[in-house]
Amino acid sequence: MKQIRYLFAAVIITVALGGCSNASSKKAESSDAAAQHSDEHVEMTVGGSCGMCKERIEKTAKAVEGVATAEWDQSKQQLHLHIDAGKTSREAISKALAAVGHDTELDKAPDEVYDALPDCCKYR
Repeated sequence: MKQIRYLFAAVIITVALGGCSNASSKKAESSDAAAQHSDEHVEMTVGGSCGMCKERIEKTAKAVEGVATAEWDQSKQQLHLHIDAGKTSREAISKALAAVGHDTELDKAPDEVYDALPDCCKYR
């Protein structure tokens, strides 16, 4: 009977230690993954003039792969972003915004795209 108890205790200890080592290796793997996906705050100047511009700017920025959040401040003409720097860049977001008619500090929207914006969105 004592042998069964010792055997049972040994099995429980072995299982418990095995579970702990798996958990620590999973934590290490998730830490490595987090390091590869670095969250970076990016701020850029984006031209716009109204609520429709705000919606367009934020929607366009969020559509770029790697952009987690986008918030445009109309009064300051500033776009605040949280991005995965491994998936996108300030340059890629700037080009996407210019393509829908909004000048940034890096890119100017093509005149034909800007001219097609609603009158309330003309900021130049």
